Amino acid sequence: MKIKVVCFDIDGTLYPKWVTDWKLMRSFFPSPLLALRYQRFRSYIRSHDEEHTVPENEEGFRARQANWLCNIGSSQGDADDRIRHMSERVERQFYACWRRAFSKLRPYPFVREAFEQLREQGVTIAALSDFPVERKLKALGVEDLVDYAACTEQSGYLKPHPAPFHMVCNDLQVEPSEVLYVGDSCRKDMVGASHVGMRTALMDPSASSEKRKDRRFKACPQANTIFSDYREFMEHIPKMLQ
Repeated sequence: MKIKVVCFDIDGTLYPKWVTDWKLMRSFFPSPLLALRYQRFRSYIRSHDEEHTVPENEEGFRARQANWLCNIGSSQGDADDRIRHMSERVERQFYACWRRAFSKLRPYPFVREAFEQLREQGVTIAALSDFPVERKLKALGVEDLVDYAACTEQSGYLKPHPAPFHMVCNDLQVEPSEVLYVGDSCRKDMVGASHVGMRTALMDPSASSEKRKDRRFKACPQANTIFSDYREFMEHIPKMLQ
């Protein structure tokens, strides 16, 4: 079936992962302990996909997150007040911090050219990230070329849970087999997208030779295509869209 939508992960896919890690370091303050707990929650929710978020939307995700963080913290005080207070702390330390930190980004070379080539082919371009999208696409210089953008939290879950990928399909009214998902993580992106029936392309700057690509294919068989830069990605576009 022909590809109608190409959906990109953002962090580590459209710009280097080390930049993501460096900018995320800012959110370790003022409470490194809360930052570590926050990371533990995100690891927990990824590995417990049988547990449900209620309701299955961003509000439900944020409530589940705050409740989990409260449960491993102090048990004193009224539960609703503690959850509300925790939500405010998470907003200040993480989400507000990221809005500032990710307002300036430099994309990988040829990202915009690749997006323009996809638009010329009549393909819908989407973006799906585990972190809030906010101003990232504008900072990367591709906001005007992206038709749809969402944070996985809006589905109530994080990748590789099927819900974020199904959310994209439902919102764009396409079948999973009509979507090519592009990401930099085998576990979160390739496994998650292929599990729901999407085609997959792995962005890996280290796979710059055929030998290295072969090793990556063996390590990540869920990837249908592996490319090391966006010039190579553009060379593969005609084949990937069929």
